[in-house]
Amino acid sequence: MAQLQADEMLYIPNRRRLTHDRLDTGNGQQVLHLFYGEVELIFDEPDIAPLGEKLLQVEQFQASDAMAWSDGAPHSWDKIRDLLEALIEQRVLRRVSDAPTGRTAVSFPERLGEVPAGREPLTFSARDNRCPVLTEQAFGRAFELSNLEVVVPVYRVAHPALDGDGRQVGENNVAPRTLFLDLPTVRKQCHYAGSRYQSELPMNVTAMKAMARQWPELLSLTEQFRKAFLARMPPRTPGVLTAGELHMMVVCTLASVGYVLVRGTHPVPNGELDNGLSAMFRLIDGVRLVTNDLVREAPEQPVTAQTILDYAERHAVFHGPHGVCAGPPALINEYLQVLTGAAPAPIEAQPDIAARLGDLDAAIDYGLLGQRVESVVRFLGATQGLLHERLRAAFAGHLPRTALQEFVEAPIDVAHYPLLRDDFPLAETYQREIKLSRWLFARIGEAFPGTPQGTSLDELAKLDPAEQATSQRRLAELFAHGLPGDKVVAEPLCGELAGVAASAFALERRCLRVVEREQAMLNQRLRRPDHPLTGTDLAVFTRPRNGPPLAETLARGLGVSVTSHSASTVLGYGESSLTLKD
Repeated sequence: MAQLQADEMLYIPNRRRLTHDRLDTGNGQQVLHLFYGEVELIFDEPDIAPLGEKLLQVEQFQASDAMAWSDGAPHSWDKIRDLLEALIEQRVLRRVSDAPTGRTAVSFPERLGEVPAGREPLTFSARDNRCPVLTEQAFGRAFELSNLEVVVPVYRVAHPALDGDGRQVGENNVAPRTLFLDLPTVRKQCHYAGSRYQSELPMNVTAMKAMARQWPELLSLTEQFRKAFLARMPPRTPGVLTAGELHMMVVCTLASVGYVLVRGTHPVPNGELDNGLSAMFRLIDGVRLVTNDLVREAPEQPVTAQTILDYAERHAVFHGPHGVCAGPPALINEYLQVLTGAAPAPIEAQPDIAARLGDLDAAIDYGLLGQRVESVVRFLGATQGLLHERLRAAFAGHLPRTALQEFVEAPIDVAHYPLLRDDFPLAETYQREIKLSRWLFARIGEAFPGTPQGTSLDELAKLDPAEQATSQRRLAELFAHGLPGDKVVAEPLCGELAGVAASAFALERRCLRVVEREQAMLNQRLRRPDHPLTGTDLAVFTRPRNGPPLAETLARGLGVSVTSHSASTVLGYGESSLTLKD
C-alpha cells in the first residue's frame, strides 16, 4: 500500500455498517468501541478517543484534518498517518481515489452448489430405522435413535427436517451436512444498518418472507413456550433472566421441534412439520448463537433484549458461514422483547404451542435432559483434553523420541479438530468448558427434584483413590512389560502414562453410566427403547471438539486396543488383555 499523503481524501465505505457502544472498563469509565463488520476498534487512550468520536460523525475527510481531532494539542502527522493507514488496512477507511466509479448490482445463485443432484430428503425420525445409516454417513459411526442426542445436540435434531412448505428447518445451516438439500433460495445483499450492511454474504429472502407472513403467530408461539418453560424452571430472581436461564430456554425451544420428529409414538412425518414450529425454530436459532457465548462468559449475568442485540452486533453473530441474518432491525427487536418477556405478543395463536407439540411437558423435558447429556459428554471431552495436556508436558523434550510421543505431541488446533473453540489458550478452553458443564448439569438438575438428576458432575466423576492406585499399577505393568521391546514405555514416562490412563478410563466409565442414565430417562419421556453406549460412541462427539481420546493415542502410538463400556475398560495387545473395573 502506498504511503498515505496528508492531502488525500478518505471516507468510510458502507458507512451504515459502522456501529458503536460505550463499555464500562470496570473502574466506572466508559470507553468507546467502534464495530465495523468483524473489526472492533477500542479507543481506550484519552488522546485518541476524540478521533473515534469524530469517525462517528464524518462521511468524508482530508487525512490531515484528523490531526486536529484532539482535546489538547494537535496530533503529529506521523502518528495520525499510522492510525489512518491501519484503518485502511482493515478496510474501515478507503481512499476516495480508490472508490469504485459505479455501483455494480450484486447477485447470488439460488443454490450453494454443495450437494449432488437428486439427494433424497431424509431426517432423523422415529418413523423408520434410518438413524443408524444416517449417523454412519454423517459421523462414521452408527447410532440407534435412542442414543441420537449423544452425537447430535438436541438443538440440531430438527435441522434436516422438511416443513409444510418443503423447506428444511435449518435452511442453509443444516447439520450434519450429509443431510443438507441445497434447495433453491432467493438471496440478496443486506441493506439493513449494522454489521451486516452490504456484507459479501447474502441474506436468505425466502426464509425472511415466510416468517413475515406468520409474524404475529410466531411471536405468540414464542411467548407461549417461554411461559411454559419458566413455569417448569422459574428464574432464581423473579423478573430477571440470566444468560444461563435464557440459554436453557432457547435450547429447549429448539429441542421441542425435534421432539415431535423423534418421539417414539406418533412422530410427525418428514415434510409435515407444522410451519409455525419450523419458523419458531429458525428465529430462535440465531439467539442461541449469542447465548452460547454469553453462558460461557458468565451464566449468572442478567440479560435483556438489548444485551442480545448489542452482543450480536459487537461479535458479528449476524454473520454465518453461508449468509447474514435476514431480519429487519425493528422486527428483530420486537421478537427479542417478546422472547425475554419485556413485551407481550400481539395475538394468542391457535392451535397453541401445547397442541402443536402434543405433550409440552415431555418436549421441555426432552430439551432439559438433552442438555444434561451434552454437558456430561462435554465434561468428559474437556477433562480428557486436560489429561492429554498433562501427557504432553511429561513427554516434552524426552529422548529418544517414540511413535507414542509423536501422537501425544501432535497439534490440537482448529485445523485438525474443526469444532474446537479457540478463543482462549487450550488448557483454559478446557477449564471453561468443564466449568460450564458443571453449571448446566447442576442447574438443570433442579428441574428434577427427588431424582438422581440432582447429583453434581463432580460427585459423579469422583474417583476412588484405592481403585486408582490398583489400576495405575496394573497399567504400568502392561506398558512396561506387556508390550514388545520397541513399544515398552520406560520410567518416568511409564508411571505418568499409567496415571493418566487410570484416570481417563475411570472417568469415561462413570460418564458412560451417567449418560446412559440420562438417556434412559429421556427415552422414557419419548417412549423409546434404550441401547447401551461405549467410549467410542462418546468420542464421536468429543474428538472434533477436544482432540484425540486416550484410546486413539494408545492405539496409534502403542498398538493397544481399548474397549470401554459403563462397567469395564478392556485393553488388549495381541493375545493379552487387561480389564479395569470400578
